[in-house]
Amino acid sequence: MSAQPQFALSDEQYDALREIANIGMGKASSALADLIGTTILISVPQAVCVPISNLPGVLRDPEQVTAGIYLQVTGEVAGHAMFIFEVGSAHRLAGRLLGLPEVALDEVTASALMEIGNIMLSAYLTAISDFTGLQLLPSPPVMAVDMGCAILSAVIANMQNLDDYAVTIATDIYDPEGLISGTFVFLPEPGGIQRILESIGMG
Repeated sequence: MSAQPQFALSDEQYDALREIANIGMGKASSALADLIGTTILISVPQAVCVPISNLPGVLRDPEQVTAGIYLQVTGEVAGHAMFIFEVGSAHRLAGRLLGLPEVALDEVTASALMEIGNIMLSAYLTAISDFTGLQLLPSPPVMAVDMGCAILSAVIANMQNLDDYAVTIATDIYDPEGLISGTFVFLPEPGGIQRILESIGMG
């Protein structure tokens, strides 16, 4: 990660990145609805592009225990992507997929959550690819359970290269059984945000 930003984002570029984020989250929510077999509503109260140094601040409660589903992104915009769910929300999501009213955070639940995360993250990346014409390819997912800030810090610490900015989306998913809250984070490697903007004529 560079000490100083390589470029400053204009208001128009921020708006464009927010629009791409909203499109991606719409595709991800549709994929989730198909997976769990129910109609869901999605709200995106916050979609922002933030400096990496400010990243922990995008979490609603950085010290809350969460379940994070992470995958590496390769292709024309390489980087790292993850969904971070509050543990109660993660339990509800896994329970919906497994058809169980209550679940514990065991191996079966972890597998269900990784499937959910993989499908949602892949749908999000596909939406970005379709919108920009750039190729973004997901790796198999992994999962961690820890405080949200600890998960983010661990991912960042293991990265060799990072862009100056990350795309983050606070997401509220409503299904017939209640609210599921989470945060999506996309951490591109250097030049990734600029490449996305250039692909839509805003570089």
